[in-house]
Amino acid sequence: MKYLKINILILMFALPMMSCENEIVPPATTQEIISNISKTWTCEMIEDGSFRLNFESIITNYTSDETKIKISNFHNSEQVVFAYVSKDLTITIPEQQVGEQYFKGSGDISNDYSSISWNYTIENANGTVVVTGVFTSGGAI
Repeated sequence: MKYLKINILILMFALPMMSCENEIVPPATTQEIISNISKTWTCEMIEDGSFRLNFESIITNYTSDETKIKISNFHNSEQVVFAYVSKDLTITIPEQQVGEQYFKGSGDISNDYSSISWNYTIENANGTVVVTGVFTSGGAI
């Protein structure tokens, strides 16, 4: 009887700690998030709902700011765009000039860090282009 009581007590404390699903818990800091997304990405974007663009981009940390990243070859521009990462797995691209174009927008990082969904605009002398698309995980840098 004594062993039965001990086993019941163990089960009472162990069962609530067990989960049926393997949930990926986002890291607690932006530095950990940036570490997980710092790699080469395969990019598939759509401009104004019809024109498809495929390329690769590389995300790296921006050494002087713990929440800032550099995105090389963003929108196949062969230039670097910077953005800010938040603990809620979002990325904000503040308005910035890259060559003759202005970029601004945002992205949402998946919980398992395998994709980033983007929504941004590009402004230039010809007007504004709305871009949506996704980065999917490539190799590590």
